Amino acid sequence: MGEGDAPASSHILQISGLYAIHCLIPATLLIATSKQSIFRYLSVPCSLLLAHQAVHVASALGPGFFWCELVRLFVTIIFQCLNLLLINPKDNSDVPAEVDQGLVDRLYYATSLFTQPRGVNTAWQVKNCPSQPQYYQRRGWIIPPRDRFLIRQIAIAVWQYLALDVFATLALQQALEQKKHETLPPTVQWDLSVEQWIERIISNLVAGFVVSRILIDFHHRAFSIIIVGLRLDSPSNCPPLFGKAANAYTLRGFWGKFWHQLLRQPLTSVSKFITRDLLGLPSQTSAEKYMNIFTIFFFSGALHVVLDTVQGIPADESGAMLFFSLAPLGLLIEDGIRTLWRAFVDLSYGNQTNKKGTLPMWQKTLGFLWTMVWLGVTSTCYLYPQMLRPQNQALVPYSLASQVGLPVVGLAVVVGGAIVAFVFEVEI
Repeated sequence: MGEGDAPASSHILQISGLYAIHCLIPATLLIATSKQSIFRYLSVPCSLLLAHQAVHVASALGPGFFWCELVRLFVTIIFQCLNLLLINPKDNSDVPAEVDQGLVDRLYYATSLFTQPRGVNTAWQVKNCPSQPQYYQRRGWIIPPRDRFLIRQIAIAVWQYLALDVFATLALQQALEQKKHETLPPTVQWDLSVEQWIERIISNLVAGFVVSRILIDFHHRAFSIIIVGLRLDSPSNCPPLFGKAANAYTLRGFWGKFWHQLLRQPLTSVSKFITRDLLGLPSQTSAEKYMNIFTIFFFSGALHVVLDTVQGIPADESGAMLFFSLAPLGLLIEDGIRTLWRAFVDLSYGNQTNKKGTLPMWQKTLGFLWTMVWLGVTSTCYLYPQMLRPQNQALVPYSLASQVGLPVVGLAVVVGGAIVAFVFEVEI
């Protein structure tokens, strides 16, 4: 290891130590204190301090999506502390009976509640958490065998790494070319032609919701390989992170069923506390419903502003807050259109309407177009600052494409992807 690597190694060890402490403090409080204990309030300033220090260390390491993911874990734990220790408190009695009653095992279980916020296989498992892939179910495995699980996860993760390498190489080449010729203006331009908007929407969807899905899923899959491979957890606690793309024909389906649910439980808990307990909004009303949605996306936007700063994008240049704050407006428009359509159908056809809840293909097609156009347009303010910076295109720590050539890795992605999809019945 060279001299230049020494500071980086020191920072990596530092942020790893901070993360371990950040997990252990709330886990210890959960099993060692009562639900009404005043000591639980100490978790909030401790978590804020640790997260602030983690952001500082991660920023010093330079742009990198791995550091962003690590910082995301820190911030998620803050919300989980509020959720599991204060708002919906859990204590030692909530540890399942099948967990060994030794201190280490109970502490490990409590830690997992903060590091895996979907609450898989708990009484408070997040809504719409995907089930295990059909690949296992077709073979009669309710719980995936450890060896088959690891083989499948590793095969998919390797393909994802190569795909990210290809996307990163292409994006870097484009960013350097645009910077060289100064073809991108310093700020977002909205007065574009129809052709330019179509091109922008497509590029935004590829960058924001294809590449991002692969990137986030790769980190989650790599983590599952480690913890299951070391026998720290069971494959049953590692279901897929993303739902099926077929559910994304509405904005509500995109965010609630297709996209990952890592922030859903902690943010929903905090938002309901604000809307019901602090603001006193009546439960199950439209005001409470949409205020909850706005609060959730507001906090999500704030989180992504923090992640942008880790990536070297100043907070005043980040479009994350605007993008996520616009999501409730899109949902409101969508709900309004659907309500008007149902009223029109009921008025025109009465009891002859389809009561099974299934939609005809033409409605799903229109829904997909609406969802993709909304996301493609509104994500411009969020993705554009990243496009301006070549240093933000590094998706993998080591580029194989730069060593053996982009065509070779691209061919491996195409051929390998077909093989992996066929052998392991990959679901999209």
